[in-house]
Amino acid sequence: MRTLSMLFVLSLAASAQREPLAFDITWVNPPKDPPRGVTHHVFASVAMKTDVGFNIYLPPEYVSSPGKRFPVIYWLHGAGGHESQGVAQAALLDKAIAAGVMPQTIMVIPNGGKRSEYRDWAPQNVMAETMIIKELIPLIDSRYRTQAAPFGRAIEGMSMGGNGSLKLALKYPEMFGSVLAIAGTYGRIRLDGYFFLGVTPDQQKWVAKLAQWYSEDDDVFALARRNFNRLGHLAIRLLIGTQDVSFPDSEKLHVHLRDLGVAHEYEILLGVSHNTQQYYDRAGIHGFQFQGAGFGRVK
Repeated sequence: MRTLSMLFVLSLAASAQREPLAFDITWVNPPKDPPRGVTHHVFASVAMKTDVGFNIYLPPEYVSSPGKRFPVIYWLHGAGGHESQGVAQAALLDKAIAAGVMPQTIMVIPNGGKRSEYRDWAPQNVMAETMIIKELIPLIDSRYRTQAAPFGRAIEGMSMGGNGSLKLALKYPEMFGSVLAIAGTYGRIRLDGYFFLGVTPDQQKWVAKLAQWYSEDDDVFALARRNFNRLGHLAIRLLIGTQDVSFPDSEKLHVHLRDLGVAHEYEILLGVSHNTQQYYDRAGIHGFQFQGAGFGRVK
């Protein structure tokens, strides 16, 4: 049965003709109180002709073992966020390393633009995908002692960052060894009523605009099918809470990957809603260990 929210968004999509998207992005946002090991940096994005901020966490051995190279987790923030939204996850990683349950690992937290969906929007000069894949990752590998190979590089994120991390891993599988996608609104911004339960009219209007610019190049359902033969090495983990608005979408993606024969982990957390802190309180260490197991495959 169609919900009122669904009908509202469907009517918007039917009447609009590829409405322009207005992005209001502040690209440099230093953290107010960075945790241990975290520093903020800025680089010049050629693709966007602007400075872009990122945070990087360096583990204790980065200083004490100057001849050692380290794996990297790229952590992608959710909608409305920026590069300093993820410093709490860097602090959790630091605790996991100190407790000996996670190998010494670098974490990089880019600013992907608060509503970019980690896509390229050339007319708006918002090039989040190009910036991360072709500019930031090569910069990190050139500036820091990283294990610059797929099994030394992981990506993860929550909400928009969950969808973005999975999209980038499926689109560029030769660059990553593992991906952890948490509560993503996956694939096409589908107008099936699920995503719109409990969100505001302004959010509904924004999603309806996004749907008009749909491309299979940004759809994880299509990318999994298209790149199936390139995914054999990629460790994939999906995490979703039963009270999360994205739960039905995660269920669909899980079935889609299963039917394609794409190996993946799928974990459901009882009672967890669309809240980053809840996910990392319940399963953050487990997620890091999943990434750490992927790093163990480095030759």
